[in-house]
Amino acid sequence: MPKNNILFIIWGIIVFIVITLLTILGFMLKNINKNYKTLEDKFITETEKYTSNESYYPTNGSNLKITKKELMEKGYLKDDLKLDGDTCDGYVVVRLDGVVKYDAYIKCKKYTTKDYEN
Repeated sequence: MPKNNILFIIWGIIVFIVITLLTILGFMLKNINKNYKTLEDKFITETEKYTSNESYYPTNGSNLKITKKELMEKGYLKDDLKLDGDTCDGYVVVRLDGVVKYDAYIKCKKYTTKDYEN
C-alpha cells in the first residue's frame, strides 16, 4: 500500500474521532444548559403568578425587575433556585411590549444566563 494511502486513512480516522468527540461534547453541554433553562422557566412561572395576583405590571416603556429575594419574601418562590447543589441568584425582567413579556436571568457557579447584569 502506498504511503499516501496510509496517511489519508490515518487523517480520515483522526478527523472522524475529532468530529465524534465534538458532537458528544455539544450534546452534553446542551443537556446541562437544558436543566438551567428549566430553572429559568420555573422562575418565570412564579413571577407570572406574583404579577398576576398583585396586579403588578409595568407601564408602557418601562420595565420591572423582580428579584429572587422579592419573590421569596412574598412567598411565591418557596424553594431556593438550586440545581444539583448549585444555588443560583437572579431576577426576572417584566416588560410591556404590546403584551407582558418575562425574561429570566440567573447566575450560578456553573451557569450564567446570557446578558445577566449584577
